[in-house]
Amino acid sequence: MIDKTTSNGNVPLTRSALTVVGVGASAGGLEALQTMLSNLPIDTDMAFVVAQHLSPSYKSMMVDLLEKACTIPITSAVDNEVLEPNHAYICPPNFNIEITNGDRIRLISYPEARRTPRPSVDMLFESIASIKGENAIGIVLSGTGTDGSRGIRAIKGENGFGIVQDPKDAKYDGMPNSAINSGNVDIIVQSTEIGSELKNILHFPRRRSVDNENSISRETYNGIINILKKQCKVDFTLYKENTIVRRIDRRMTTLRLHDTDLYLEHLKKHAEEVSLLFNDMLIGVTSFFRDARAFDRLDRELSNYIQNRDSKELRIWCVGCSTGEEPYSIAIILNQILGEKIDEYKIQIFATDIDKNAIEFARNAVYPESALQNLPKGIREKFFIVNDEQFEVKKSIKSHVIFSVHDINNDPPFLRLDLITCRNLMIYFTVELQRQILPTFHYALNPKGILMLGQSESIGVFQEQYRPLSKTSKIYEALFVGKQLPPERKTNNIRKKAVDYEAQAIPESPRRTKLNEEFSNIIALTLKQFVLPNAILVNENQDIIFTEGENKLLVRPSGLPTNNIFKNLHPQLSIDLRSAFHQLHNGRKVADTGFQSFSLDGKDVWVKLILISIQREGPLGSLTLLFSQIEEPVNIPVLSSGDLTNDQTVSNQAVLVEQQRQLFKTKEQLQNVIEELETSNEEMQSMNEELQSSNEELQSSNEELETTNEELQSTNEELQTAYAELRMAYEEREHQRTELEDLRNNLQHTNSLLEDAETSAKMGSWLWDISTRKIDWSNGCYTLFGLDPNIFHPSYEAFIGLAQDHYRGLLEGQLTNLLHNKANQPFIFEAYDVNKNTVIISLEAVVSFNDLKQAVKVMGTMTDVTEKVISEREHSLYKDKINYILNSSLNAACVIDLKSMSVEYVNAEFYKLLGYSLDSLQRFTGDAFYKLFEEKDQETFKEVVRSVIDSKPGQAVPSSYQIVSANDASIVPVYANHTIYEVDENTLGASKMLVTLFSSKS
Repeated sequence: MIDKTTSNGNVPLTRSALTVVGVGASAGGLEALQTMLSNLPIDTDMAFVVAQHLSPSYKSMMVDLLEKACTIPITSAVDNEVLEPNHAYICPPNFNIEITNGDRIRLISYPEARRTPRPSVDMLFESIASIKGENAIGIVLSGTGTDGSRGIRAIKGENGFGIVQDPKDAKYDGMPNSAINSGNVDIIVQSTEIGSELKNILHFPRRRSVDNENSISRETYNGIINILKKQCKVDFTLYKENTIVRRIDRRMTTLRLHDTDLYLEHLKKHAEEVSLLFNDMLIGVTSFFRDARAFDRLDRELSNYIQNRDSKELRIWCVGCSTGEEPYSIAIILNQILGEKIDEYKIQIFATDIDKNAIEFARNAVYPESALQNLPKGIREKFFIVNDEQFEVKKSIKSHVIFSVHDINNDPPFLRLDLITCRNLMIYFTVELQRQILPTFHYALNPKGILMLGQSESIGVFQEQYRPLSKTSKIYEALFVGKQLPPERKTNNIRKKAVDYEAQAIPESPRRTKLNEEFSNIIALTLKQFVLPNAILVNENQDIIFTEGENKLLVRPSGLPTNNIFKNLHPQLSIDLRSAFHQLHNGRKVADTGFQSFSLDGKDVWVKLILISIQREGPLGSLTLLFSQIEEPVNIPVLSSGDLTNDQTVSNQAVLVEQQRQLFKTKEQLQNVIEELETSNEEMQSMNEELQSSNEELQSSNEELETTNEELQSTNEELQTAYAELRMAYEEREHQRTELEDLRNNLQHTNSLLEDAETSAKMGSWLWDISTRKIDWSNGCYTLFGLDPNIFHPSYEAFIGLAQDHYRGLLEGQLTNLLHNKANQPFIFEAYDVNKNTVIISLEAVVSFNDLKQAVKVMGTMTDVTEKVISEREHSLYKDKINYILNSSLNAACVIDLKSMSVEYVNAEFYKLLGYSLDSLQRFTGDAFYKLFEEKDQETFKEVVRSVIDSKPGQAVPSSYQIVSANDASIVPVYANHTIYEVDENTLGASKMLVTLFSSKS
């Protein structure tokens, strides 16, 4: 599983092989983390990322508390930092932490209200599973709630490992028990033993393929599959062996078993291990609107399908639905497509899976915040409600989805479907099983129904049954191919290898083999040209799929086109042809119709059909090859006349004519009976299909009734509540006047708070009605200019008049540009207050347009930025003065960026003293910056940097050291002063340092 670096570092650890261990904890997690980290081996070559629920307003001391006992370096996580092996990283408060490509840390802060504790363990685990695959490990420690359960499922789905602290050992067992109950945990141990278990995982490397030398034997593999089939009632024979072997291998690693035969014996003796292995097989990774581009295309195709459809019923089948995100996503799409018309439609979304636990989870429709992180805010607010610390799908969406346990490999399909989604399920199936399932989907879909597959799946050889609507999104349309028959299910549970007879035979020389092939081809071509010049190939439905040569017996019937052999062949041959087909169905390889006499192109001829059965595997199934033999009467003597007299010949001819007449009459009667039987057979077939469909609908209805029963109970409770509320309503009417008075007081209080807020922020709001040219100001606007609301009445002209002369035209142009949506914001202008003092105003606005793209209203704010602008001007003037001093100074000077440790400015004296230009200093950045100094003085300069950071603006830090000259690499001793040049506005700490220096050589 893991490529390790040796302790002496001789074998480098590749980035892709780095194992990332996610650790999640909540209440009681500090104690569990301390015991785990104190017992952690120092050479696991794993990177540890810890998500501990923390208060957003509390300054965390987690790193300080843990580093005392931790056996490896531990630091607070930094955004975009690269993970290193044998290091631990702690997520800071009020952030979510994830892992991105290149094993980098990503810290995410959300402005909206918190629904769940942060950092989210689920989000951390899911990102590790996505990036690291089978090199992912999730550890759940003490805590309350369910955080981590969904994420550990994602890790298991990528063949990673799930480890949980023993609930008896945990101070709070909520998170450990939730993870264990999800069925996605490999190891349950005390926190002190987690380190040794990680070491064991390293010592039990997993096999990569069933073809490896030490891989599982065929006998053992079949034995494990049979145990699963017997106990769990699911046949994994036609699943891909590599996938099955990886799941078996992981269970062996958990049990520390090297030999697969020992694991088979363990399965036979421990039924609970069979359940654990079965749960491992069912791990699936899903999410809402997984692959957004594919769902956008599905949205468009469903819209077109519904518009071109008269029926108000929609039947959808979501195969392998896992925990339900996909069917709910489809229900949301339908809700958006149909809008208010959705109540006119009968929508049934059948969501199926073989995992009972996943189905139960999906029915509850309650998901953690991490499951909705990629959903647009509008969808979250419209289709989900907050349920404690989780999100629940609204009842209007849940009512359309019907969940049931269903095995696509064995159970019959749902019928008359408009859409089937089967995404990322068939990648686990063999080609044989895929070729059984795709015809099943085609049989279940309505003509022009939609099939949606996963990004790594395709329709394969079934090009005639599906038309691609989007090759990139893997969306297909079912084509009508005539009468649909239920596809056959082939259950060859034991795969047999063919005997290599050629290896046992005596090899022939290449020349002799070539002559044999040439002579065989000559005979076949000659027979095809002169003896049997035409042929017809018929499939199991007795439809013509291929013809060769000119065949006068074929006719094109009137009416709708059909390829049925009986509709396209001379009608006089139909009865005998059916008899010949019956002989083939009874096991004969070759059958014929016998010669019949009838007129063909104005000539009396005798015709015989020869039928040959051809057995084939694959999508075409069994075929029948038909040859026709047409002879003239002279070549087909009816009776031998060698020893008969003329009278006898006449008598025999009369008998023959009468027999032919009776035979013809009998054939007519038989043809009528056959047609009646065909009609009855078709009706029976239709009834059978309807019964199958009815049976499935009854099963679905049963589930719907169960859901309806639950809804009725809920409705009953709601009605009781509503009745109680109705009684209360009559009583509350007496208090409405009081409440209205309270609302009025609250409104006044709110307005007062708004006025106070505007005053403290030195701002005001305004509204401009374009049609009436009326402008309304808040009290904050009057305060900005010192105006009296009772005396000054704001208008367009009065507003422009407040600006100083130079800015009046600019302000008028800004308002005009706002109306044409061309304005740049914010707009800064200078104005006079009531005392003729200059105030600097920042103007921002939003314009409302009507359907004709005409401006209707303008809403905006005005903010007094006088102090800010003056401060910026003074700061700019200050920097100009500093730059002038630096350029005119007789001492060497430079400016150093303390964040990147790079030089961003040098004056001419600096170049004269040390020989460095600004361009030549670009290579001295970061750690390389210290190469400018004599080795013994590098630490001295680092101490100077720390002193400057701790100093106050204007305070000088003197020092002396030696710098390596650029010209001849000589050493130049200098005296230098160091002061803060620029302060970071966010941290208020020094961001840049000014250094003035001169040579100390005597």
